[in-house]
Formats: sequence, structure tokens, C-alpha cells
Amino acid sequence: MKYIPALDGVRAIAIILVLVFHWFPEGVGLNALPNGPIGVTMFFVLSGYLISNILMQAQTRGTFWKSFKNFVVRRALRIFPIYFLVLAILLMLRRWGITVVTDFYEHPGYYWTYFYNHWLEKNQNWSDMLSPYWSLSVEEQFYVVWPIFILLIRPGKGLITFLWGTIFVGMLARYFLVYRSHGVGVYMITCVDTFAWGALLAYYMRSGQELIVGKWIKRLIIPVGLAFLMVCLFHTDEDLVKQIFFRTLASMLSFALIFSALNHRNFVSNFLNFRPLRAIGKVSYGIYLYHMLAADLFFQVANRLHIGLPSDLYYVVGPLILLVVSFVSYYVIEKPIQTLKRYFE
Repeated sequence: MKYIPALDGVRAIAIILVLVFHWFPEGVGLNALPNGPIGVTMFFVLSGYLISNILMQAQTRGTFWKSFKNFVVRRALRIFPIYFLVLAILLMLRRWGITVVTDFYEHPGYYWTYFYNHWLEKNQNWSDMLSPYWSLSVEEQFYVVWPIFILLIRPGKGLITFLWGTIFVGMLARYFLVYRSHGVGVYMITCVDTFAWGALLAYYMRSGQELIVGKWIKRLIIPVGLAFLMVCLFHTDEDLVKQIFFRTLASMLSFALIFSALNHRNFVSNFLNFRPLRAIGKVSYGIYLYHMLAADLFFQVANRLHIGLPSDLYYVVGPLILLVVSFVSYYVIEKPIQTLKRYFE
């Protein structure tokens, strides 16, 4: 697999949607649409595409256990270091009297083991400043389970049936675990269809069906877009239609966006290759981890050091602090660690 710069543009759009959702009033103005869930769904579909592409390629290059081991180790090198670093820093700062609003201090096991989504599904405490980490738990659980199926099911009718079946399973899970059980939909099984949409794109692209996919996108993009707007604007979060179809429609639009990013000869791809956008996309993982914490901890530490900072500067300095921390994190911690991936090709 070669590096595709436009996919960093996709990551940038996804993280910007998440920031808008968390930093601006919900349901009005910029947040008339549920930007956060849209951004998270976009991340899931992109992960499904990239991970499935890697696994489908690995099928032809080695044994199951070697491919599985290398995949898991490479994912761990990308995800674990700064995630666990954040949790360790929170514990360290707590001893200094600096804390944030989170259940992490009382129930750390869910966070350390990537089962926080199960805790959030149970208590539905969205005021937790680490609540965005539910999606990281979902992704990590996906990374453990998904390779088993993709590496063992050979390409062909069996694999394509499995992928379409997974989409149906995800929608069915939302009916029972969200609509019928009044859940919030953060179990991996209720999100699994979003990853499967990305896997479908990987399968069709690897099968040489790019032209067919492009034709279907041209036919469906407008009706799917209109249906998505209707679901978002005319249905509440408690409605069955939104609970079942929001992620489906958002996944289909993300599917189309990623497909456009892979095509180097269209306006969308050129936009996604915009250098500042790609720069944000490169550090999007760090931004996601730090965006609820960086500014708050910075101001608390400043006050602890008796450095007076006017509260009016919070929303001005906050984004700058987040960007600085994210870029430093990427180039000082994440990128050097990722060089170890060469031992697990």
C-alpha cells in the first residue's frame, strides 16, 4: 500500500467536525447537524478501509498467525503510546491537585483496558471529559476481532457476503441495543457496520471495480445526501429512523468521500490534498486525544504556578495550545515510535 496524502485531508475534515461539535453550542448554528457523530463515523469508515486493505493484502503474503501478530503490533505502536501517556499524566497531575471531570479516577480499569465504551453505555455520562474515548475503545476492539475474519475468509463470494452481512448485523444491533434497550450506541457491535462500509470499498477497489463503484456513487450521492439531511434535521435522537439509519447514511457519504480521495483527478481530491488540511490530518489522532483536555489542564497548571491568565483568553489560547501539543506529540513521540513498524512488515 502506498501513502495517499488526500486521506490525511479526510482525517482533517473528520477531526474538525468533532472539534466544532464539542466547542460550539449543540444543535444550533455550526452544529445544526450532529458534526461530532458524523466525524466519528468518518473515522470508522476510513479505519475500515485502511485496515481491511492491509489485511486483504496480508492474506497473500504469509500465514494467519504471522499476519495477525504483525498487524496487532503495528496498531499498538500507533495507538498505545500517547493514549496511555495521557492517562498516566492525569494520574500524576491529580497528585498535584489538578483534576478534570471524569470517571477515570474512580473506574480506571475501563479506560486502561479499552472497555470505556461499555462503561459509558452503562452510565451514559457524557459530561466525562474523556467521553470521546469511547470511539477509541470501539476501534481497539475492532482491531482485535476484525483480522480474524478477514484473514480467514478468502476473497470472493464468502468475503463479500460477510461484509454485507456485517452491515445488516450493525443495523440490527442498533435496533435491539439502542432503540429497544434505550442505549446510546457505543458498543462495538452497534458500530461495526460503519467499518464494514470501509471494508467494502477496499474489496471493490482491490477487485478492479473502481469504475462500477464510481457510477453507483454518481447515481446515489444526491438521494443519499438528501436522505441524510432529512434524518438529521427532522428526526430526534430517540427516533427509530435516526437510530438505525444515521450511521448507515453517514457511512455511505464517507464511502463516497474516501473514494474521491483515492481518485487523483477530481476537485474533491485536490481539495483534500490542500497542504494545511493534510497537516492537520497527520496529527488528528493526537488532536482527538487532547482536544477536551489540553486547554483546561494548561490553565490549571498556569494557575498552580501563579501565572495569571484571563479567562477570556480560554477560547483564543485553547486551540493554539491544542495544535502545539498535537504537533509536538506527533513529531517527538508518535513518529519516532512508528519507525519500529519496519520490524513487523
